Amino acid sequence: MRMLLTSEGVRNDVIRQTMVELLGKPIDEATIVAVIDAILPFPGDNTKTLADLQSVSALGWKQYDLLSLFAGPAALVESRLRSADVIFCYGGSNHWLAHAWTSTGLDAVLAELLDEKVYLGWSAGSMIFSRLQAESVEAFYDQDEVAMFELNAVAPAVPLFDWFVICHRGAAWQPQVTDEVIAGCAARLGGPVYFLDDQSALLVRDPASAPEVVSTGQWRLFDGSGQLVEQSAS
Repeated sequence: MRMLLTSEGVRNDVIRQTMVELLGKPIDEATIVAVIDAILPFPGDNTKTLADLQSVSALGWKQYDLLSLFAGPAALVESRLRSADVIFCYGGSNHWLAHAWTSTGLDAVLAELLDEKVYLGWSAGSMIFSRLQAESVEAFYDQDEVAMFELNAVAPAVPLFDWFVICHRGAAWQPQVTDEVIAGCAARLGGPVYFLDDQSALLVRDPASAPEVVSTGQWRLFDGSGQLVEQSAS
């Protein structure tokens, strides 16, 4: 398994080098498919979305495909997923993204491809593999989002981890999401929570083992009681 779960993409040389190591070849020799379903249900201006997707394209891929899981017959979507070296899931709603995988039946394909491909997550794209997905709705106050999308059930796209990840620590656009808030959420969740800033990512090679933090920034790990148990060195 080669998973790189980022807060906001490949933002620094450390994360980029990790991506190259996972690929086993230069980026310009690799192909990527960007799954954008997590952002599609949200109305309004998408200027930032376009800029974010361009920042990933600017890494210099041999081919950069853009895909919705609902874009056509499942067999056609599956073929595009299988043809890429990297499956990249962009941000937005982690609950909707997980629903997109499971409701299309492509979750089984994703589970298989996680053993074959490199997986790159961006925010919500990094948040769809926790066995605590259903519990996270209450823990992180996501009830309104789930209701807006009319989701009768919440589940991970593929259940792999017994921990959860929250992104964008210290981001100017969400100053209310502090370490204290996330510590409280972790206590309600009853499981470990990694809180990553936009210069940080988690490297997963074995879902049964703790992930490796890849970072030039600031991150925190809270346990299921809300206690801080690990953090960035500076």
